[in-house]
Amino acid sequence: MLIDFHAHVHDDDDGRYSDMLVKEARRIGIDYVCISEPVTHSRDSLAVVRSQNDLVFRTYERYPDFFVPLVYTHANLGQAALDEVQKGFDRGARGIKMEVATLITDKCVEPIIEEAIARDVPLMQHTWHKITGNYPFETDAVHCAEIGRRYPELKLVMAHISGDNRWGIRAIRDVPSVYTDCSGSIADYGHIEYCVEQLGADRLLWGTDVRGADYLYTLAKVRDSHLIDEDKAKVLGLNAAKLLHLE
Repeated sequence: MLIDFHAHVHDDDDGRYSDMLVKEARRIGIDYVCISEPVTHSRDSLAVVRSQNDLVFRTYERYPDFFVPLVYTHANLGQAALDEVQKGFDRGARGIKMEVATLITDKCVEPIIEEAIARDVPLMQHTWHKITGNYPFETDAVHCAEIGRRYPELKLVMAHISGDNRWGIRAIRDVPSVYTDCSGSIADYGHIEYCVEQLGADRLLWGTDVRGADYLYTLAKVRDSHLIDEDKAKVLGLNAAKLLHLE
């Protein structure tokens, strides 16, 4: 089973991009693609949140047997943020996605975390560690580790192995409830193997970050790694299927 756990796929009205992507993904053998909002740094606009979700769910409705939507929200918007999450699940969401509107450790995120726990769905948090400094509300791996310790029952996915693979792995190594995905990075030699060595194969998910990535290149990072076949199968799809309750 192949599941891309981290993709940003959205369409214009005629659906040409999703048609093209689904055709190519199926040619490669991908079974499901998890989609969430196009990246945005907006913090204060509920209209932006709604428009991003509308794009995602419109794309999902074109291929409901292929795309797996995650509902996007800005937790700092309060009750409106939670309402948008609940509406997303009514539209078919199987998880929650947050970007750079709030740090995951902010108090306002707690209702979103509690909603994810109650629904037994993954919460994926964009996570990056920059030597030049993060955006003001951009979550770092150490924040994910803090939340993982505070909420061990939460299915938290730290996206991108935090951008800095070794930093991110060290941060969550001793927090067994936190998962990570390998999207959004170049194929540093040995980093897939190192991640599995340090975290275990059950905690790593394959992701691409398309539109901004190539399927065959990102797939090769795992498929052509030195992992044993059983671990490759977990990373490439079985772990995601378990988190998302997919057949």
